[in-house]
Amino acid sequence: MMRSLVGVAVWLILAAALNGALSHRLSLGWVQPDFLLVVAVALSMRGGTNGAAGIGFVAGMFHSALWNEKMMALTLSRMFACVASVHLFRATPVAGAGAAAVVTGAATLVAGVLYLFLGVPANLLQWLVETFGGILYNAALAVPVYLLQERIAGRRTTTSL
Repeated sequence: MMRSLVGVAVWLILAAALNGALSHRLSLGWVQPDFLLVVAVALSMRGGTNGAAGIGFVAGMFHSALWNEKMMALTLSRMFACVASVHLFRATPVAGAGAAAVVTGAATLVAGVLYLFLGVPANLLQWLVETFGGILYNAALAVPVYLLQERIAGRRTTTSL
């Protein structure tokens, strides 16, 4: 239990660091990669709803700390996106990197729509571009994150035998 909590914390801290350091540099217009959301969804997909809500809560807190704004909107939108990712991933017929990309895109949409109603962005056009561009960007980022997590999880199970 403690080992998995430390692993989740490390993943989220690294994602927060990437968000703070690289997301602006890797932006395409208004669209920036959301490493924290991608990692939070990837960590949540294979777990239960309670764990996903906890992961989403921590990711939302990190987001609000990085952006210094709208803590409730970011925390709730990330929590619901992570919980939705659990149910969406279970509903996919074949689990794999493609399913992870679709689930991450859908979770990005959930987070964006909830943020629209809870955070009320100042520029609606910018929100629209960021959300729909973010769906594609985050879905593309989900593939390597999913594969990396699979590789780490596979290595851990083979060494523990």
